[in-house]
Amino acid sequence: MPTTQLHHHYVLCGWHVRSALTLPELPPWSASATPVDADVVIEEGEVPDRLDLHDPVESWLSVGRDGSVLLQVPQVVRIHVHAGRSMRVQRLNRHDESWRLFLLGSALGYLCLQRSLFPLHAACLRIGTQTVAFAGHSGAGKSTLAAALLKRGHGLLSDDLAVIRPDSAGAIMVLPAFPRLKLWRDTLESLQLPVTDAPPVRPGMEKFDLRPSAGFDAAPVRLDAVVVLGDASEPHLQRLSPQHALPLLHGYLARPQAAVRMGLHAATFAHAAAIARQVPVWRLRRPRRFDALDITVDLIEAHVGA
Repeated sequence: MPTTQLHHHYVLCGWHVRSALTLPELPPWSASATPVDADVVIEEGEVPDRLDLHDPVESWLSVGRDGSVLLQVPQVVRIHVHAGRSMRVQRLNRHDESWRLFLLGSALGYLCLQRSLFPLHAACLRIGTQTVAFAGHSGAGKSTLAAALLKRGHGLLSDDLAVIRPDSAGAIMVLPAFPRLKLWRDTLESLQLPVTDAPPVRPGMEKFDLRPSAGFDAAPVRLDAVVVLGDASEPHLQRLSPQHALPLLHGYLARPQAAVRMGLHAATFAHAAAIARQVPVWRLRRPRRFDALDITVDLIEAHVGA
């Protein structure tokens, strides 16, 4: 399969992306003078079925000796991520558009690791004057809480992946990824958000792709707080010490298996330690009911977004 021309220009985490493939989730690159050299290049072409011969042929994850990573989703897509700059995509089913879910999810996490960034499994929002990441594993309710905050007028910076790095002065910064929320139908209906214009995340799935682009700003911004999500019968917010925050932060590193196989365990732990030292970390326990969302958001606005 020949490589196609890179006609599309997007912004992702503040990077200039040149892509052979259409990515409607990403904002267009709007610089007045588009540079010749992009930060990230996305091509379409043949991809090997593994990078390490010790891996099973249909393994989801394969890591090469050079730190390149192969993501393979059977019957959907193979994505080869190399050097923090190149993403090569082989679509295995031309009728299944969910390959973009994996490109902008797992594969983006691998790219961040290759660029020595810390991909936190978190939604990230601008709440008042504060930038807050809500960390939790899949199913923890990050997107539902983000949608409730969005309904209050707060700004979405990313869903599911908060890309974190220190700046030259040592401040902990977030690179806003792109404005998207993946929400189940009952969440959309409970929050009275439109379902009709939202495409399904995967064929036949009652989870939808909401793209609230209004007010999105791709410029890096200081991370002011991390909120770790948990369950309880009543909403409760607790500030954690750096010592208690560190293992939680490292535990919410996105794509940890890849980080270990890339030899990055120590580096990502050091990143988590820097975040724990410099950024307030809170534990939010709350009921996982739609009728408790308002009081939970009130608590966040009063204590974290002030």
